[in-house]
Amino acid sequence: MYDSDTILRMERLPHSLTIVGGGAIGCEYACLFKVLGLEEVRVINAGGRILPFADDEISNMLREAMESLGIEFHMPDPVENVVAGPPLTVHLNSGKRLLAEALLVTLGRRGNVAALKLENAGVRLDDQGHLSVNDRFQTNVPHIYAAGDVIGGYALSSMAMEQARMAMVHAFDLKYKSGVSPFLPIGVWTIPEISMVGETEPELRAKGVPHVVGRWRYDANPRGVLIGERWGLLKLLFSLPDEKLLGVHMIGDNACELIAAGLVGMTLEATCSTFIETCFNYPSLSDLYKYAAYERDGQNPARRRVRIGRRAGTILSHRELTIYAMRKTILPKCSLAAIMRCASAASAIGTTL
Repeated sequence: MYDSDTILRMERLPHSLTIVGGGAIGCEYACLFKVLGLEEVRVINAGGRILPFADDEISNMLREAMESLGIEFHMPDPVENVVAGPPLTVHLNSGKRLLAEALLVTLGRRGNVAALKLENAGVRLDDQGHLSVNDRFQTNVPHIYAAGDVIGGYALSSMAMEQARMAMVHAFDLKYKSGVSPFLPIGVWTIPEISMVGETEPELRAKGVPHVVGRWRYDANPRGVLIGERWGLLKLLFSLPDEKLLGVHMIGDNACELIAAGLVGMTLEATCSTFIETCFNYPSLSDLYKYAAYERDGQNPARRRVRIGRRAGTILSHRELTIYAMRKTILPKCSLAAIMRCASAASAIGTTL
């Protein structure tokens, strides 16, 4: 039986692994061990879906992607007890009994500060063993600061570093930073990756915030087609009527890198027009932002009624318009080598010239 620390000292790979917990760590390890070649990887989760902090559309897509790798899910079905083996026998609330060669428990973390004897300094801890702090990351003892996992919240190193910087700015009266950004990204290195910042769609619905959604899939993006990412999706949430960016959610290759454009956009109060008016490299995955903005609730002008000879009134996609323009204006003036390059590019996006 392992936790997320001791499993790093595993001396040999088991044939099967059962993971208790459908959070970020459980899902990351499930993907890792499955691609390492384990015959059987199971995830047991008490809740109805994995990664409950993520947008439900993204977490549901991730589950489908993980199932396509061969990972098995038992949810919602909490563990009742585990009987020592070998093999271990895991009894679930539903009455199922699962045999496990190895068991990984990923049910969250508690503060690990007991050995510091903080009570001797008068520092108070909450019921979970976390330190309570103010917005400058001071504990109840003003000259003692705390940041990162020990204060609770998401256990992310990026957040911990920002909190520690803010603590030092206040402690040493530095001037380069006035506060921690309200927009902190979350990255989960599953296969495929997911990343997010800002509000989720269920949160906006629950708050009654009027909004529109823009989506664009990797397989509708030339670069996404080239890399063969079948699960990729960018989802943007915009407020109404001002269309201010409220949330960015991604699943797919390099999602934890690509989230940066949305993160900066939210920090600078970007709107839908920001992405439409921005020129992105082509072909690139960053171009997903432009087309997700176009596509907000079916308002994509990339699909419009055009008049082209006998095809008057036909609705053509952006790809079809591009190919038509190449045929009529570019190709007649091109050398044979240039035409061959155009044909290769067209093949990459699934069409012919």
